[in-house]
Amino acid sequence: MPKKRLKAWLPTPEKLQESRIIRWFAPFLADPRLWHMNRASLGRGVYIGVLCAFFPLPGQMPLALIGALLFRANVPMAIALTWITNPLTTIPVFWLAYSVGAIILGEPIIGLRGIGVLLADLTLWIFGTGNPPNSNTFSFEVFGLGLVICGVISSIIAGLLFRFIWQWHVVADWRKRHGYNENAPRFSTQKGHKVRDSQKNGTDDFSI
Repeated sequence: MPKKRLKAWLPTPEKLQESRIIRWFAPFLADPRLWHMNRASLGRGVYIGVLCAFFPLPGQMPLALIGALLFRANVPMAIALTWITNPLTTIPVFWLAYSVGAIILGEPIIGLRGIGVLLADLTLWIFGTGNPPNSNTFSFEVFGLGLVICGVISSIIAGLLFRFIWQWHVVADWRKRHGYNENAPRFSTQKGHKVRDSQKNGTDDFSI
């Protein structure tokens, strides 16, 4: 089953509770539906986690956790997928989002290096240790629109892909457990007198 592999990949409840952010929400995490490893709960976690991954740090995990609480999604899945945007992927992902917003609003597109500098300035500004990004080269409207569009589209694609992969694993597992062989000869292709007679008469006689 796919959930066996997911259990090995997703963070455990004990691991999550080590986070200070998770501990803030501890009184609301007693609902067992937040930890169920079924397709519905995990699927909602995929939608929420991928969508929240497109929000700038440091609000991704709290937003994913709040979304999981509201929609009764799998908490580990929702939180784990926020790490789609990590130190290696943040700049290209946010550059893509800014480019999408700039194309829609007709604004200039900023290069990857420019996005890296702007994100650093934005992070310092959020934590109160720096000045806001230069408004002449950076538009919050463009950035916000691009993030929303990319986040929604990516979330929908990821959710549908998860459902497809889950269903495929379920069918493959069922066939494996029941010894299903799609290459086995069909009944209609077997050469017996009943089949030949029924074909001549144009009827299907399955009597013994």
